[in-house]
Amino acid sequence: MKKFNLCMLHVLCSVIVLLGVTGAKVFAEDNQPSMMDLINEAKYQAVESDKPKSAILIDGNTGKFLWGENEETPHNPASIMKLMTIYLTYEAMEKGKFTMDTMVEATQRHQQIANIYEISNNKIVAGVSYPVKELLPMALVPSSNVATMMLAELVEPDAVKFLGLMNDKAKELGMNNTKIVNATGAEISAFQGLYANEGVDTSSLDTTGSNETTAKDFSIFTYNLLKNFPQILEYTSKPTVTVMKDTPNEETFETYNYSIPSAGKTYEDVDKDYSFEGVDGLKTGSSPSGAFNIDITAKRDDLRLIAIVFGVGDWSDQTGEYKRHPFANAILNYGFNHFEYKELVKKGEQTIDEKDINVLEPLLDVVKKDSTSKILLNDNKTLMVENSLKPVSEKIQPISVKYEEEEKDIVTTTKKHTNKLKDKSVGFISSLTKSIDLSNPFIKGAVILFGSIFLLLILLIGLLIRSNRKRKKARLNRRKRFEEKNDQIGGN
Repeated sequence: MKKFNLCMLHVLCSVIVLLGVTGAKVFAEDNQPSMMDLINEAKYQAVESDKPKSAILIDGNTGKFLWGENEETPHNPASIMKLMTIYLTYEAMEKGKFTMDTMVEATQRHQQIANIYEISNNKIVAGVSYPVKELLPMALVPSSNVATMMLAELVEPDAVKFLGLMNDKAKELGMNNTKIVNATGAEISAFQGLYANEGVDTSSLDTTGSNETTAKDFSIFTYNLLKNFPQILEYTSKPTVTVMKDTPNEETFETYNYSIPSAGKTYEDVDKDYSFEGVDGLKTGSSPSGAFNIDITAKRDDLRLIAIVFGVGDWSDQTGEYKRHPFANAILNYGFNHFEYKELVKKGEQTIDEKDINVLEPLLDVVKKDSTSKILLNDNKTLMVENSLKPVSEKIQPISVKYEEEEKDIVTTTKKHTNKLKDKSVGFISSLTKSIDLSNPFIKGAVILFGSIFLLLILLIGLLIRSNRKRKKARLNRRKRFEEKNDQIGGN
């Protein structure tokens, strides 16, 4: 029996060690799924060799980090950098420097840039005046380099100084790993000597260099862009845009963001339907060194998501223009499946941490679905949610709302706390059950794991108790026989 118990103990320990290793793996993988996990969850078809070099998902309302893969890896965003020029254009208008109706007369140099085949452009004619409100969609949708330069020069005529403004803004927003060397995403050398106005000293420019940023940095930028200038979505949410309508220079462009729902319209030369519900911007970009990229945003109900996808496929395979969309859509799909933006504390009288308070405005924040959120009362009379979701940048402040403390008579307070304790007692089991997110496969696996270990320990304890009882009984029987034998010898 002793050998049997030792054998059982050895087997049980081996099982516990094995399950413990498995459990460690479960918790290690609980951090976040991989890019290909998201593809599988969304039931998209994609090849792992085409997956992004870096990607990130954040909440557009709060700037909280929701998911990422290599999000701090440096990358060339290509034409997506035009969004920084657009940001500075909106900011200049906000300061009153010019308006949407301000006219910009195209020069001979602008027309020459428009005719450079190697970079993306639209038709610009020297001597024609273009309003800012028409140049913006030209830069955003067909990704016109010349329209972007015309806006940049309206903000700051000196191309070198404008790059200084771009880098200063990146630093101000917290884009700590971003270096901008051109205003449009195209190398300065591609402008064939036409990048700057005549008379500007361009000796300090890096004519063959590429812009460098990270998916994390650009998510920070896009959060601020949508927060400060949400009107940009008026241009980026449509499958097609028409500029200079009813003039000799009218043009119609189709977006390169094929995730934008097209209301039944089939995009020209697009091999599949990549539309994704809720997508309303922002921009794509591609280059030999940056491959295929997209800065995308979508909104469903009150939840707005921002996804940055850098480096899909390879420049040598131009189908990367399409391949970036399943990855971007899969990231958004993950966000909408697992997170929600909702009211966590209502405005008015509340009791939190045994304290009666008056919340001055409702607390809304992004949380993981089916999770229980703890509300923190800060010393500065603000309250906020405590969870594992943190802002993507230290410069983005967590969401909080103000409250005032309430004083009530002792009878009302005692009655209220008595009812609260009663409710807590009745709802303990229910709350405990709800706090465990069994829909999460990792948490479910962990529950099964530790439940199995617990049952095995109970079994071991039962076997040991049973064994001890049998050994004790055997000792008593031996002692009884020994005493009876001694009595017989004494009697003889």
